[in-house]
Amino acid sequence: MGGCSGRSTVRYEMLPVEGVITLDGEPLADAELMFDSVACPRGFGVSDAAGRFTVITRQYGAGLPAGSYRVLVTGSEKTRLGKSGRPAKVANVYGESGLGRVSIDPDSGPLSFNLERNPRSIQGGSADDPGGE
Repeated sequence: MGGCSGRSTVRYEMLPVEGVITLDGEPLADAELMFDSVACPRGFGVSDAAGRFTVITRQYGAGLPAGSYRVLVTGSEKTRLGKSGRPAKVANVYGESGLGRVSIDPDSGPLSFNLERNPRSIQGGSADDPGGE
């Protein structure tokens, strides 16, 4: 099965998903990313000191099936700016509204997300709102 269609099958073609996350242009370490979809398994990733992340699913391992995902980002007391090691706060809006939607397909390259310390607004919509791109 090439993508997610909501069928009850458990076979997915998993595509590698990786990228970089920054906060105002600086690598963001220990940020937690969730790739949410109604029709596909959820994916999760945690960024390293250079802001790099790789996405996995709990049920199917590395990668994600082709599909549309809402990306949510949260931080914790461990979240830091990668270069300086200074504590970094991820604005709540990134975990509530998300960063928007991304499409994962075989031609997708590495993802790149730049968060802002004081975001004005986020355009995204919910995981079951395909018009939220």
